[in-house]
Amino acid sequence: MTEKILVPIDMADQKTGLKTIAEGVMQAKARQGELIVMTVVPDILAGLDWRYAIRGETGGSEEYDLKAIVKEALTQLNKIVSEQTPSGMKVKTIARHGTAYEEILNVAKDIGATMIVLGAHRPALSDYLIGPTAARVVRHAECSVNVMRQN
Repeated sequence: MTEKILVPIDMADQKTGLKTIAEGVMQAKARQGELIVMTVVPDILAGLDWRYAIRGETGGSEEYDLKAIVKEALTQLNKIVSEQTPSGMKVKTIARHGTAYEEILNVAKDIGATMIVLGAHRPALSDYLIGPTAARVVRHAECSVNVMRQN
């Protein structure tokens, strides 16, 4: 069975994302596995017109074409991955839309991930009260999780 290393990155925090991809590459090489890099477009988009939410319309307006936003995220992710991974390495990319920790866990289960390499920021007080994405992934993942701390 081929090991599958899932590396979710936050496109808004590329410094941590690059560090996390580098660790994922090392893990995939060490395990002779496949690297899968993903990103999640957040469920609530900044700037979404509140009138749509009140009426229960989640699609937004033409200005906020969710499919186009996810496609653009995948394009950007592919660019980053091609620059950060060695040629010849088997790498897949995935862009999803939703709640970050839920989508990470869903993809991990869908692909049969054997390890998740996840970046994490230094916790703030609010993180102890509501729980950051990394903590939720660690608690609920069905595979090993390697959390990369930001320095």
